Amino acid sequence: MKVFVEGARKNLLPNRDRIVFVKDGQEFLPGIQAVAAPGHTVGHTIYMITSDGKSLAAIGDLTHHQVLLVERPRIEFAYDTDPKLSANTRVKVLDMLASDRIPLLAYHFSWPGIGHVAKQGDGFRYHPAPLRMLLDQKA
Repeated sequence: MKVFVEGARKNLLPNRDRIVFVKDGQEFLPGIQAVAAPGHTVGHTIYMITSDGKSLAAIGDLTHHQVLLVERPRIEFAYDTDPKLSANTRVKVLDMLASDRIPLLAYHFSWPGIGHVAKQGDGFRYHPAPLRMLLDQKA
């Protein structure tokens, strides 16, 4: 934890006068709502981004692997500060995303990290968005 605390101090203290804390459910910018997702770290938050009636969930560190922790979301992950709470949060959020068919953005998943989750047995299954390539017509 010492390394994490040192890193936080190094990066956050010089910016402390510009840090704004947000609350669970708060729309802190137009179309961006904070959603508490406790367990990975104290205050871990995901963000629901909404535009033109469509939403996308930026899930942060909710899950670190698109297979292991999605298909078996109750696994306790070593890098969570509260593994049991994190597992419960993971199940709750993934269930909401699957039920409401909300796409997600997960930077820990394979590129491009955008897709959907669907209920599968006691867990979920991640379905990545199809890769769409635009070919340069001039080449």
